[in-house]
Amino acid sequence: MENKNLGQEPAFPIHESRVENLPTGMSKRFYAACAAMQGILSNETLRVDILKDERNGHGSIAEISFYYADELLKQENQ
Repeated sequence: MENKNLGQEPAFPIHESRVENLPTGMSKRFYAACAAMQGILSNETLRVDILKDERNGHGSIAEISFYYADELLKQENQ
């Protein structure tokens, strides 16, 4: 990933100033990767193709999900 801060802001930020030291929850990157993974897992043909590639060293479903999340976030920041 080129920009290490890409998508690291919270997906659902809390905008109340009196809340301090509260965990920010999941990042936008993680949230987008979860959505991508859900789509991949719901498509049997795509899932089988990725699992075949994973056995050949071309990346796991999680790695590919983060790839798609990163591409989405790059488009958002253009």
